[in-house]
Amino acid sequence: MSFAIIAPIVEGHGEMPAVRVLLPRIAAEYSGTAVQVEQPFRLDSAKMRKSEELAKAIRVQSARVRGHGGVLVLRDGDDKDKKCPVELAKEMAPAPGVVNVAVEIVIARHEYEAWFLAAAESLRTHSAVRDDAEAPEDPEVRRDAKGALRAIMNEPYRETLHQARFSAAMDLRLAERRSRSFRRLIHAVQILVGAPTGRRER
Repeated sequence: MSFAIIAPIVEGHGEMPAVRVLLPRIAAEYSGTAVQVEQPFRLDSAKMRKSEELAKAIRVQSARVRGHGGVLVLRDGDDKDKKCPVELAKEMAPAPGVVNVAVEIVIARHEYEAWFLAAAESLRTHSAVRDDAEAPEDPEVRRDAKGALRAIMNEPYRETLHQARFSAAMDLRLAERRSRSFRRLIHAVQILVGAPTGRRER
């Protein structure tokens, strides 16, 4: 297996451990690549929306990429955003020359938890999830993904507890099939590790 480094930037406390579980799974499953995920840089929702704050975080994380790999910016696409995720990602991209490593922007529509909903049946193996849990018809349509996730759980949902555990348990192929933004994440990881990409983000 080849080797790459990904330095993530995330919004939430729960995403900090979660991406260190999810990204290596994606790289191994779709690219046959071993990934070292550096310590994520947490940029809260307000700062994530300020170009100067995001650029500063990208510079910090780019310094962690020693050799092959790049920076992954992951944020939710919520009610405050009145534009499509593709256009939003383009606006968030750093200006040319800001850093000398690859930078990929991924917008989870509308929340990271929508990816769990897309793979809901596979989470039945986790004790916190009901045995009859099923994915909604379109897991990315509704904005309150956390609320929908709570409805299929046996206990209150806590990002800092469940996000990493569900990232380890979820069926990646189910999420890929049902979630366009998850396909975009797969595509971004493939780009950062230098693997053939296909067109999974569609």
